[in-house]
Amino acid sequence: MARSEFRFVVDGVELDEAQKARIAGEIQKAGLNALHTVSAKLSNPLTVGHGNIKLRPEWYGLWVLDGGPADDLGNKINDIGFWMQR
Repeated sequence: MARSEFRFVVDGVELDEAQKARIAGEIQKAGLNALHTVSAKLSNPLTVGHGNIKLRPEWYGLWVLDGGPADDLGNKINDIGFWMQR
């Protein structure tokens, strides 16, 4: 399975939690736009992440999963009740 990781680092600037969350949201949008710009071939993408560093610091940002891993995680999320059929 292929993995590419891109980081944006700010050093020497004090940011409060609201600023960090807003920057994280903007980076998430930019990352998804970049995937669209390069016409990435995603079969069944699942995005996971958030900007609440107190909830799960290791998830601060956005992960885009595709293929088998996306299917597996999506099914686990469905099993614990985060998904409702419309």
